[in-house]
Amino acid sequence: MNQSYCYSFRFCCDPGFNDRREIASLRRFVREAQIDDVAVFCNVEELNTGHMTEEEQETIWLRLLCDVQAALAPEGVQLSVNHWHSLMHADLGKTLPQRQPFRRMVDMDGREADLCVCPMCERWQTYFAGLYARYAALSPHILWVEDDFRLHNHDPLRWGGCFCPAHMREYARRAGKPELTREEFVRGILQPGAVHPYRKIWLDVNRETMTALAARIGQAVRQASPTAKVGLMSSVPYIHAAEGRDWYGILRGLAAGQPPVSRIHLPAYQETAPGQYLLRFNMVSMHNRALLPPETEVYPELENYPYSLFAKSRAFTRFQLLSSLPLNLKGMTIDLFDLNGSGIVFSDGYQQMLRAVKPFLNAVNAIGVFALPKRGVCVMTSEDSAYTLQTAHGADMEELYPHEVYFAGLLNAMGIAYQYCTDPGVSGQVVAVSGQYFRNLTPEQITRLFARNTLLLSGDAVDTLCQMGLGELAGVRSCRWMRQNSGAYTYEQVVNGKAYLGLPQARASAVISSTDVLQIDYLEQPELYTEFFDSFRRPAAPGHAVSRGRVLIHPFGRFSSPGDMPPMQLNALRRELLQDMLASRLDAPMVAGQAYLQPYCTCDGRDLYLYLVNGSMDEASSVTLAMGALRFSGAWALTDQNERRTIPYTEGPDGRFTFDLRLAPMDAALLRLTLQEEEPA
Repeated sequence: MNQSYCYSFRFCCDPGFNDRREIASLRRFVREAQIDDVAVFCNVEELNTGHMTEEEQETIWLRLLCDVQAALAPEGVQLSVNHWHSLMHADLGKTLPQRQPFRRMVDMDGREADLCVCPMCERWQTYFAGLYARYAALSPHILWVEDDFRLHNHDPLRWGGCFCPAHMREYARRAGKPELTREEFVRGILQPGAVHPYRKIWLDVNRETMTALAARIGQAVRQASPTAKVGLMSSVPYIHAAEGRDWYGILRGLAAGQPPVSRIHLPAYQETAPGQYLLRFNMVSMHNRALLPPETEVYPELENYPYSLFAKSRAFTRFQLLSSLPLNLKGMTIDLFDLNGSGIVFSDGYQQMLRAVKPFLNAVNAIGVFALPKRGVCVMTSEDSAYTLQTAHGADMEELYPHEVYFAGLLNAMGIAYQYCTDPGVSGQVVAVSGQYFRNLTPEQITRLFARNTLLLSGDAVDTLCQMGLGELAGVRSCRWMRQNSGAYTYEQVVNGKAYLGLPQARASAVISSTDVLQIDYLEQPELYTEFFDSFRRPAAPGHAVSRGRVLIHPFGRFSSPGDMPPMQLNALRRELLQDMLASRLDAPMVAGQAYLQPYCTCDGRDLYLYLVNGSMDEASSVTLAMGALRFSGAWALTDQNERRTIPYTEGPDGRFTFDLRLAPMDAALLRLTLQEEEPA
């Protein structure tokens, strides 16, 4: 089917049990749901027998694939292959048979897996490349490599691997030592404070191993088929950072001359509050997109595990389709039914929803708005951060996870457009930094970043600057952490004389469900927006502030995990404060007065596009935008009912514009504003 948005349905049946019946059901489902591609599960989940043999592949799975391919051809639907495992997700009570003498993965405690293999095992690499070459001979659309193509998360291992004898010999060789124990090596990897040389060895070996393995798989496929693409399912990017993932190297290695293909994780296997889902979407899925080669074809993973309407409603499934469009994708992989081979359940009604929403998905994709240059706050990130960040305790591999995605979650929930940025040479932007990102840069690079941009800094970012001896760039003399719930502070209060939310001296709580706060001693008096107080109404520390006219301070930090968003941070007053601080500095409109009405902004120079997603369970009866210095001459919208119309609007006394555009809960719309050229001075 020739459409701009591709539905790829992930299909499971049990060969020899119900394949004939389910292939017939599949033909009905692809017609009713307007499916464009079918990815057939092979050796999947409950039906997995371990690392399948060549005989199993030939007699069971290749035969099934041929039958499905023949059934799909009259429908004009493509065949893809979803082999369910690479290294193997988990042991799950299985062991390697004697005929498969693969080296097994070992964790940092020396525990050896029974089924999960070491990615450096030559026998396994040869075996796996052969599997994919035989699949490729069918010339499928996409051959998927599953997300167990990773070092972490291989139950029952602690964190993952690999610390097998072969790996330990390689680590020792690079360390210039005759031998190296796991205990010594892990202590070095996780050493608190200054980074130990073992950290680089760990990350380099992982990076080189997985990149070379990807290239080997890609070449095996390319020798068997000139057209088959190889796609990769991924986990959470900040976790992959702890294993040194080279996103460009792996994706382009698998591609072997074809466009790279990625199945980005959509972080909700079960239904959740839509606003909470969007937080994770911005902190995980959008982050992943920013790390991929720009030419990558993206088909995210919409998976309703553990399946049926008890896992996700049709409405929430539709919401995930709508809200994923900012990923600049080619389509969606859709996994709706049990992986035990039970079959397609038509009574769930997903097919009618998929058919109804597809015209809108096609229309937005055809316009191509998400391939245009983005606007909004630049959230800085690097795939290399695990090489440079400093650990606090040295106890767990999780300490290697960078904390750089906070502002992507926070700002977008507050109606502020953002974009991830991997270029430390960015200029002329509002740049948001959290975690220890600055450790990736030289002092000269950091100095240029400050000279060429407006900075929005979390408490962690300010603390990192001070530890690097560069606090002066932010106008900071010194700083120290105040621990949440220690009694040092309990709320912050507006002190700049402005009324926010209609309240003079408005307050926002900062206890129990908030974070630690960085107490900052400034070199010069900043423009102070708020101040922290304790329970006895005594001043405790400066709050939100603008230092030296271009450094915006948001003094919260020391989050429990990279994806942590303490509930107290999502506060209407803090939204008003951040929007006020950014009002004259941002190149994108901000959504005023709404919670979780989330904007994604792009621009082609003439037209500015604002894709609005309502993550609230309240209807937005209209949309009010703070336009800043932007001027426009007309507004047009495409709604998720695929309705295109001119949008009336009014300008308020505060310079904000209210648009006659209604968004129901979990709805989305594309708003186009035709920009006016600035009048010459």
